[in-house]
Amino acid sequence: MRLINCAVQVLAVAFVTVPVSAYADSWSCSHGNDVREVHIVHTTSEAVPCDVVYKKQTEGVEDQVLWHADNDESYCDEKAKGFIAKLESWGWVCAETVSDAAGSASSDNAQ
Repeated sequence: MRLINCAVQVLAVAFVTVPVSAYADSWSCSHGNDVREVHIVHTTSEAVPCDVVYKKQTEGVEDQVLWHADNDESYCDEKAKGFIAKLESWGWVCAETVSDAAGSASSDNAQ
């Protein structure tokens, strides 16, 4: 019982000390030898502003901000999940992951 209490305490401390950005939604997708990632990046502890960042990990392409929102709290989540569905329809296999996608990015696609 003491071991369980200790484990719960360790997990509680880890949960509190992990940066907020580590809870950003993210997905890793693969198709053959190619790997792509989609991240919802929050630059503050609030739901907005947010960016949907697309990374072509194995293709030597610069990261892209596909969408940005300043006001609508659900915008980035909806856009990212829709894009993941589109990738999967093209044959990509995607899995949700935990990300440390901290940082800010800019985009012309402001919401």
